Amino acid sequence: MISERQKLQSLIVHYERQLHCQATRSKKTIIDQLLHRDFFEIGRSGMRYDKQQVIDALISETVEQQIQADNFELSVVDEKSVLLTYMSYKADENNIVSKTWRTSLWIKNADSPNPDAWQMRFHQGTPTAN
Repeated sequence: MISERQKLQSLIVHYERQLHCQATRSKKTIIDQLLHRDFFEIGRSGMRYDKQQVIDALISETVEQQIQADNFELSVVDEKSVLLTYMSYKADENNIVSKTWRTSLWIKNADSPNPDAWQMRFHQGTPTAN
């Protein structure tokens, strides 16, 4: 039997993976629904980006990103917030793979009647030593 925690992790991982998909990354309305109004990111580069900067960057991508991810772990902060950590992998044009530890804070959307409505409030990418 699947526990409530496992169901929640599956849901949050599903939302996270949507943001890895080109079909989602090119659609402003979907990205806008997944990212909280106060969202910000500290990228792999160490730069800070707000929600609009991230949306603009994603919808203007011209090359399809091949993002692989695994080792998902969910930590429940409280009933309305969870922290997801995982490893992502991306190959460049020379097939050199970069690995990044990713952390996302997801919060329950209080404005939605849907109990599965979660939004990413914060995201950080930290490069690993390859």
